[in-house]
Amino acid sequence: MVYRSWAEIDSKRLIQNTENVHKYSKKDILAVVKADAYGHGSIEISRILENINYVKKLCVATAEEGKELREGGIKKEILVLGGVLKEELDYFNEYNLQPVISDFNQLQLLDGKYSGSIHLKFDTGMHRLGFYPEDINRILNFLKGKKLIVDGLMSHFPSADTDPELTNHQINQFKNIVDIFKKNGVNPRFVHIQNSAGLIYRCDYCNCVRVGISLYGEKPSDKFPINIKTVMSVKSKIISIKEIKKGDRVSYGGRFEAKRNMKIGIISFGYADGLPRELSNKGFVLVGNKKARIIGSVTMDMTIIDLSDIKNPQVDDTVLIVGKNSQEEISFNSIAKMCNTIPYEIMCRISKRVKRIIL
Repeated sequence: MVYRSWAEIDSKRLIQNTENVHKYSKKDILAVVKADAYGHGSIEISRILENINYVKKLCVATAEEGKELREGGIKKEILVLGGVLKEELDYFNEYNLQPVISDFNQLQLLDGKYSGSIHLKFDTGMHRLGFYPEDINRILNFLKGKKLIVDGLMSHFPSADTDPELTNHQINQFKNIVDIFKKNGVNPRFVHIQNSAGLIYRCDYCNCVRVGISLYGEKPSDKFPINIKTVMSVKSKIISIKEIKKGDRVSYGGRFEAKRNMKIGIISFGYADGLPRELSNKGFVLVGNKKARIIGSVTMDMTIIDLSDIKNPQVDDTVLIVGKNSQEEISFNSIAKMCNTIPYEIMCRISKRVKRIIL
């Protein structure tokens, strides 16, 4: 099979990254596969991870994402981080999905309509989703006589990579929350607050970690101590080569003007495939062992590159959008820095029409 663009997923690296996180944390893993596994392909990634015994759950953002995994044959426990909407209740029951509950509206929504287990989320400083500590007594009273089982207690770090003071405060606050539940006879199987950036903090009372970006090989901070390697390489093809003359303008808006006679290539990869338009006139790709500049505006389905200094380029040559050759590397992090964003966003931009190939 021939593809115009494709992403190669290194399953050995994924497994090794997961193992290294497990060895470092000495805890079970709740693997985050939301947003199409950060662009890596949620079903493909989940099929690999569900065979690892210390990966206890797969975490998605929505019930629809959980349904997609079940229909893809995934059997492992699925935790829906984004909670439950009334329109989704049937999904939770039919597809055996476990909701994270963050407010009383969601608790009441489940009452009598869902008899499975739940995770309760507490807001310890993120101020997005989550109960407050002062809600605990009301929660305990609500749960009396109900069939709902508290399978997990959780919170979330907003600034583990930048604010140790806040993060340590959250760890202490969450411990107090867990202790109150245990004193009241609620002993969940899973207690978790650490994300990838939070792995560097000590949190002995938690028995699992909820990680995403580190499994895929991108470090959440420069000081991240775990050995991980990038899992996904993104590739495309040169579909046309042509000559342009000095003074010719390239792509929409004519934002690039040739300062000399040039050889240019058109690659079958644009912003609809996940190449940020912010890379117009400043990004690059790898052709062979050399960098080739992106010139003009990145368009929906194609991007134009400068082949003037590339030795003997040919139509059908493979172009590396993200990845490493013998001399150069383009990482998600390096692209993110050029676009003034984070690698998570660049990963998630890789669209579904880019075929995922598991190696």
